[in-house]
Formats: sequence, C-alpha cells, structure tokens
Amino acid sequence: MTTAVVTGAGGFIGRHLCARLVAEGWTVKVITRGTAPANTQMLKTALDAENNELVGGFLNAQVVYHLAGLAHEGVAHNNRAALQGVNVNGTVSVIKAAVEAAVPAVVWLSSIKVLGDVSDDPFRPEDPYRPGNAYAQSKMAAELALAGICTGSTRVAIVRPPLVYGAGVRGNYLRMLHWVARGIPLPLAHATALRSMVSAANLCDLLVRLSQDGAGVFHVADSEDMSVSVLLAELAMLLGHRLLLFGVPPKVMQFLTAAGRQRVVYSRLFDPLQVDQSATREALGWHPPFTAREQMAATVEWFQQQR
Repeated sequence: MTTAVVTGAGGFIGRHLCARLVAEGWTVKVITRGTAPANTQMLKTALDAENNELVGGFLNAQVVYHLAGLAHEGVAHNNRAALQGVNVNGTVSVIKAAVEAAVPAVVWLSSIKVLGDVSDDPFRPEDPYRPGNAYAQSKMAAELALAGICTGSTRVAIVRPPLVYGAGVRGNYLRMLHWVARGIPLPLAHATALRSMVSAANLCDLLVRLSQDGAGVFHVADSEDMSVSVLLAELAMLLGHRLLLFGVPPKVMQFLTAAGRQRVVYSRLFDPLQVDQSATREALGWHPPFTAREQMAATVEWFQQQR
C-alpha cells in the first residue's frame, strides 16, 4: 500500500489532497497543528522538531507532500523573520529529512507569485524571478535554497499554482462569492484581463501524478483562463443571482486604489496573470481532468451549504 506524508494537512489544499489520497486507498500520515483529516494518521512530530524526529516520521513513505507554510494573507506584510523561518528554513529542513529517510519523491507547493503579480505573457517555468512581496520573496528564497541540496535518489518536484479554489476556499474567491450572493453592485465591468486559476481537484490530480514521476518545476492551472468580470458572471449564474456590474475606467480605479494604498487589490482585479503549463503537459503527459465550470459549480454548491 502506498504511504504518503502530508504536511499542512489541516489547511485548505491539504484537506483536499488527503481526501483524494484516502479515496484511492493510500495510507496517509499527516503533520498539522489542527485536527487530522478523516482516515489519516497524525505523526507525533512537528516541522520544527529535531531532524531525527522528522526522518523517523518520513521512513517508509513513498512521497512527502510539503504543503505547510505561512500564506501572505496570514502574516503581517513585513514579518520577514516568520516567513524566513517557516517558508524557507522549514522547507529546507523537510526536504533534507526526506532525503535522509530515502523517500523516493518530495512534492513541494511554491507559488506562481515568485515570477510576479502581472504577466505580459503567460508565465513559463524558466522565466526570471520577480517576486512582488515578502511572501513571494520567501517562496523564491526556498526554491533557490533547494537547488543547493544534494537530493540523491529523492526526486523533488516544485509546483507553482496560481489562485486555488474549491470547497472550503477562503480569501478573495470567497469574498467574490459573498459579493455576488448579496447583490452588491460592483465597479468591475472593465475587469477584463485574463487570469489563471486552478481548482483544488485539478491541483491535487497533478500532485498525485507527481508522486509517480517528475522532478523540477511544474506550472499548473485550469485549462480555461477567465477575467474577473467573466468569473463574477459565471458565479452569479450558478448562484441564480442577478449580477450588478458597472463600468469605472481602469485608470480611475487605479487612482482610487493607489490613494487607499490598495494597489495590490487593483492588480488582482484588473491586471493579467496567466500561467503557461505546456511544459507540465509535455513532461508528464498530464492535463487538467476537470473543467473550470464544473469545479466552480462544486464550489458554489459548498458555499450555499455553508450559508
């Protein structure tokens, strides 16, 4: 029976991945600060434990999924020490322990944000680093640090997702669901730049695939990119609500958000951010098995059940 260790198993992506692995008959061991997902085994160790504790927890696993980390939404913008400790040092410790435990594969979740917040052309794995904030800088630092680790027979796959959505989603995607459900008029008719997203189901499908093969950097996204205005229209249709969009020129919105020190909000709504995953497809013969619209429908169904 295949055994996986999942760090950060209590998080949004971790719970989706554990559910997928359990459904496929895997033995799933987890490291999490919260409650272990159903049908998984909690390891009696922590990510800041001594190296030999981590090595012991990883023994006999076929893959370690390192999902734990501090997200940019959950950390003070300038808390670089915390980001360095968890996202950089913690990641290096996990990979070193996995190598020492002779784990065949490690799959680590980075972020497309290491390449920037705006894409003139869809981001490719070989594009230069242009991290825009402390969170993205910490992910970049971890990627660079991993390049210096001798992995021996352990394959290391680095996955860079854009925004991830699905049942249990938080952050901006959940805010948009609330906006539409409440019928709030939104000044986003001109938010027409294409942006890549990835459903948790598609992301987890790639993560499972990488347990079998693949090393290096892998980009992932749904097959269809869409603008914020189109996304809102799709969500409104699925919710059965009327969408109230009106047009404000992007330059005006840019001025207003800059005045309110919310430039990042403008970028997430109006700037393009697309991901080129052709290299992932070519290397693994993999493509997203689920359409964006069916995964949006599943997310809306979850959202309605929570209200």
